[in-house]
Amino acid sequence: MLQQQSLDNLIEISRHPVFGPALKNLTICIDHLTDYPEFNHALFYWGDHARCLEEGDVDYAHLGGNLRETDEEPIVDRQAYDLQLENQKFMMEFGLNTTYLAQAMARLPNLETVAVDDAFKPWGATALMRQTGLALTNAIEAFDSVEFVEHVLRALVLAIVASNTSLYELNIVPGHLSGDGISPDMLVFPGPLLRHIRSHPLSLTSLSLSVRPRNRTRPDSEFVTDLLGFIDLFPRLQRLSLEFDPLDQHKHFPEFSQRLRLQNLRFLGLTAVQCTDGELATLLVGHKNTLEEVCFDVVDIIAEGGSWQALLATMRDELSVQVLTMDNCRWGGKEVYYRESENDDATYLDSFETGQTMEDWTDTINNLVIGDGK
Repeated sequence: MLQQQSLDNLIEISRHPVFGPALKNLTICIDHLTDYPEFNHALFYWGDHARCLEEGDVDYAHLGGNLRETDEEPIVDRQAYDLQLENQKFMMEFGLNTTYLAQAMARLPNLETVAVDDAFKPWGATALMRQTGLALTNAIEAFDSVEFVEHVLRALVLAIVASNTSLYELNIVPGHLSGDGISPDMLVFPGPLLRHIRSHPLSLTSLSLSVRPRNRTRPDSEFVTDLLGFIDLFPRLQRLSLEFDPLDQHKHFPEFSQRLRLQNLRFLGLTAVQCTDGELATLLVGHKNTLEEVCFDVVDIIAEGGSWQALLATMRDELSVQVLTMDNCRWGGKEVYYRESENDDATYLDSFETGQTMEDWTDTINNLVIGDGK
């Protein structure tokens, strides 16, 4: 977490002769304190560890059935909470989070992947909950939460620049499990920071983003410009995975497919997209000289927007894609299946791969089945 004790621990790990070189994957959690904390919480015990959690905040089943509610009333220490909140704001205001992260990352010689995610409950959050009696939040809907997550993103990118680390992959996916995500205007950096980053090109080659157009503070017409502005900070990208908002309803993807052009793109993954086959073809053909692998996950070609057969024929005839993965894709809201025949028995797959040869492509095109046809 971007809290002082947590960052102190990361610095110490980076200095350790064994743990420092062993660390390859670093996840930045967005758990934070707010000016208006929630008081409707309960105290639970997980094994021997006391945890103060917001009601309904997590699915307790994944903790292995060892979770039980206690009759003990948690003691709220608002003075301790305010002190920790003041420290959080101090570190944000004076850029100490960036300094701590940069120092640690510079000492992690084998660091490959950094993620911003809320799928994990950090132990540091548990420690703060014990001190204050109040649960931290990893939500991003409230104004002060949006401000904090924006700070996390800026601190992290600046730390990557300052540490000069040879990072391979950056994953920014908070909220993707709960239906939330990063609004592209949260990826817009102030001019001086942007010029500094662009003067030190980032070397990472893989980027994953979970984006949602909700709670925007900038005009909706700037959605694609904001998103592409961030992607363009990484000129050496070879792998790009994007998860859109399933409620976007074909609003931003047409412009995105026209404007995204990456010189070295080899892998493209798209999740929760509603579009036409022509828009997908425009995006793919725009990268035909480099693109080798494509993954479609819950991609829906609208009924009046062409067909999967037409798109796959374009990929077969105009591209050199070696692997196409389709997982739970749709046409006009209906499931798309691949009909796999063996010994006169047919198996219908909603997740399958194709590619390699012209025969593979043609076989897949001929054996796609839509919805009720199964």
